[in-house]
Amino acid sequence: MPIKALLMAFSVAVIWGVNMLTVKGAVGEIPPFILTAMRFAAVAVLLIPFTRAPRGRFGKLALISVTFGGLHFGVLFYALSMIDAGPVAIIILLGVPFSSMLATYFFNDRLGWKRLSGMALAFIGVTVMFWDPTMTELQLPLLLVVFASFMWAVANVMIKKLGDIDTFQLNGWMALMAAPQLFVLSLIFEPHAFQAIATASWVAWANLAFTVVMSSIVAYGFWYHLLKTQDVNVVVPWMLLSPVISVIGSFIVFDETFSLLKIIGSIIVLCGVAVIMLRKPVQRKVQGMD
Repeated sequence: MPIKALLMAFSVAVIWGVNMLTVKGAVGEIPPFILTAMRFAAVAVLLIPFTRAPRGRFGKLALISVTFGGLHFGVLFYALSMIDAGPVAIIILLGVPFSSMLATYFFNDRLGWKRLSGMALAFIGVTVMFWDPTMTELQLPLLLVVFASFMWAVANVMIKKLGDIDTFQLNGWMALMAAPQLFVLSLIFEPHAFQAIATASWVAWANLAFTVVMSSIVAYGFWYHLLKTQDVNVVVPWMLLSPVISVIGSFIVFDETFSLLKIIGSIIVLCGVAVIMLRKPVQRKVQGMD
């Protein structure tokens, strides 16, 4: 990759790695559903004035706002309010094998033995992490992270079926539709949400600002630009750097502990996901071409 593209890919990995830590810090003061609602509301305010209305696509975007907004981010933020950021950063990578599974059904993609072995490794690694004695009382949030990763994969399929659409248009209008859903969830499950917002420290607000501007707008903007201009097989593996940064950062910032089973499980998951992401697509001979 050119130096500019290399720096962009590295920046995305760092931003997304740090973002897991900023969200963890924010949900420590602001309840997760209202935090997610505020995140999407801010993204909508910042992006919609600069995008056109996606005519003819409002219905599909509404469905994406449910899967990607409420069922992925909402559930993920809720899980982060109950569990350490390190394990979440690893388990959320299950979105990669889930995406491969869904691609075989919706896009007739062939898995092959390499991707199948990678998928098996990823799920085995998560199972090892579930066996850790420190995780015994955290089965629900762990399962919620698995669910959030599956919803990420579902949202990716829906976005791909949406066809060609501007990144900011997609993010802005999807965020506009997702925010009210999460505000309603907050009203139902978080009766003291507005009181928490009123007493939140500047650190919580800085964390929210980071996830809105740097993660939702800058990182996604860089990422989709790279996917359009560079070889996907060169760009996508940079995603593996993000959880490593999150895990190291969670140890430094939050003093999270890492047992032997957590470390072994994390390594197995990373290896499995790497096999899936680094697999070269099958090259088919085109008729009439040399």
